[in-house]
Amino acid sequence: MLYLRQRLGNIHTSPELLQQTALWQDEGRLDEITVEERETRKSRLRVSTLRGHDAGIQLPRGAELQDGDVFANEDGGGVLIRIALQEVMVLTPYPGLDAQERWAWAIRLGHVLGNQHWPVAVAGEQILTPVTVDRAVMETVLKTHHLTRYFAIHYERRSWPKEESHHPWTTHHS
Repeated sequence: MLYLRQRLGNIHTSPELLQQTALWQDEGRLDEITVEERETRKSRLRVSTLRGHDAGIQLPRGAELQDGDVFANEDGGGVLIRIALQEVMVLTPYPGLDAQERWAWAIRLGHVLGNQHWPVAVAGEQILTPVTVDRAVMETVLKTHHLTRYFAIHYERRSWPKEESHHPWTTHHS
């Protein structure tokens, strides 16, 4: 197993490292790992590289992987990290609801999603939850609670919004 502990930097912030990874690519000494965005906060990950090697990523507590991070490889080359955007269900309240109805149905939606243990984020008027089971199952849950009458549903691949650390209810789970 390949152990990745030494992060060299990020190709998006270091032109020198970007050049070095291009050189490693030309020499056949660059490997890549794609990590699901929801895994980026974990300090320990077991993954497979693009070339099929087993790899263990070990980060200091509290560190997060970023797209473009490069780790030193045991052969003197590098391993480039790519972050895959996750599919999310995007729920948008239908227009025409008064403020009290919007709040009541948003709270109901939060209760239903919470009972399913589906993470929730708010981005402006949109409520997001990762697609963790079949779309039809997720939509059936919402229909059962009459939420599709009040929220339009569509799906996107996008970054999960970063939590604001100043909110007292913000917690991080791995």
